[in-house]
Amino acid sequence: MVGVCVLVLTALGCLLFAIPLLVPDLLERILETGDVSLTQALFLSAATILVSGLLARALAAASFGRGRMVAASIGLSVYGVTTVMGGVIALLVTPELLAYALGCAGGACLGFCAVVTSILLDERRVVFGPPRLSLMREIISFGVKGQALGAADIVIFQSGKVIAGLVAGPAAAGVYELGSRLALGAQAFGSAASVALTTHLTRSFADGGVAEILPEYPRLTQRNAAVGIFLPFLLAATAFSAVPLWLGESNVAIVAVVMALSVALAVNVSSGVCTAAMLAIGRAGILALTSIADASLYLCVAIPLSLAFGFAGVVVATAGWITSATILGVWFLQSRVGIRMIDYIRSVLGPFATALVALFVALPVGIFSAPHDRASALLPFVLGAVTFSGVYLALGWRLHYLPRVKRQAPRTLVDEHVPGDEIA
Repeated sequence: MVGVCVLVLTALGCLLFAIPLLVPDLLERILETGDVSLTQALFLSAATILVSGLLARALAAASFGRGRMVAASIGLSVYGVTTVMGGVIALLVTPELLAYALGCAGGACLGFCAVVTSILLDERRVVFGPPRLSLMREIISFGVKGQALGAADIVIFQSGKVIAGLVAGPAAAGVYELGSRLALGAQAFGSAASVALTTHLTRSFADGGVAEILPEYPRLTQRNAAVGIFLPFLLAATAFSAVPLWLGESNVAIVAVVMALSVALAVNVSSGVCTAAMLAIGRAGILALTSIADASLYLCVAIPLSLAFGFAGVVVATAGWITSATILGVWFLQSRVGIRMIDYIRSVLGPFATALVALFVALPVGIFSAPHDRASALLPFVLGAVTFSGVYLALGWRLHYLPRVKRQAPRTLVDEHVPGDEIA
């Protein structure tokens, strides 16, 4: 499997890297950046992020299949963090589009190295097998469905800035982009909590079918929600100080985008177990169709609201649709496998109530301090983050929503049997 994936992704990478070198003028006419070199750099950065991410996930998936989930999951989490933080750090140093693109690409490369290193430390090797045609059809079929999911996410998470730019001008598009980047960064942290769930549920499904998944579904949903929504709500609670700390000045519109999208994306993150379960039982097709319908309906809602209410309509449409579509999607997908909607609601209600309490306790710190630059934002941000974290973690552990680390007996240094041939 790894051999097929590496072969396909290597060919894809060669094709993508060749495009800006062979037809730079065509790309410039499409992107209209005004600078051919900038266009080439942006395209190459995007290709680097795409290919490195796919390769990292392919290597991690093979480790998951061999039952080595912890190290590879940590590596993927680091990949997501470094990709986002690379762009953020680059903007802090040089607030330009080129710096942001190169920072994200550099962070992606660093994250890929982290994935490979984590696998090597855990397994002492990265297993490759020769490509086999018998696996090609299955992998390509699953990949096409996965690309449909990715395309739907791009429409929902990225088209908002395009609509804002068309309706309210380039400045509005920039405001939306900056606010959404912070919120999507928090979502990347939150989504890391469900990275290993697909493999875990796949193994359960292989052992006993859907009946093996159902008993632990509510517990996993609650744990995933409690861990995953922490950072999006933390960002919402500290938005009034996080924005000036990041940008060097306060901007009410960006703060509004950050708060609205952070809460909406927290709801989205809470559906991670449902998505993982659908993938585990081989229902990627229905998941892809649901995502495509979601993206199409989003455009039908966002465009009229933006025309009627301008920039505010774009923000409300995006945040409201992400929330509504997530809940409707969970209901529809769970109904396909006989899981009641009340099981999801009961599982996430406690973590969300806890997060809202912590949000309302910590939010006044940023509001009343009214920071306007980095110097005045640092202390309120730290106080707000500490306040939110203290309240959320204390209640989460006391109410048994958050997992606890259990002490285990020392493991013996004996190599475990690893079924690697069929995974390679």
